Amino acid sequence: MSARFGSLPEGWTLTRVAQVAGAEEAVLMPLDTPVFLGDTPVRPSLIIQVGGLCVVCDDDYLVGDMDDSGVISCWASYGDDLADVLRGL
Repeated sequence: MSARFGSLPEGWTLTRVAQVAGAEEAVLMPLDTPVFLGDTPVRPSLIIQVGGLCVVCDDDYLVGDMDDSGVISCWASYGDDLADVLRGL
């Protein structure tokens, strides 16, 4: 079974994500990657790894990092505007 990936919002490409974030590259992560906000599991519709951090779309965009076991731990919600979130990385 192949991994499922989320879709970027309309008008966005991975190149644009990296440019706005000031990173070298951006990569879509599989949606089955474990994601938590505190101790609460998150069911993301999109996960982007960019600039050493992960941007996770739930209802809003969450930001976190991935540990060595592949689990993403998010620390806060940063709103619903992807460009604002990426500029803040």
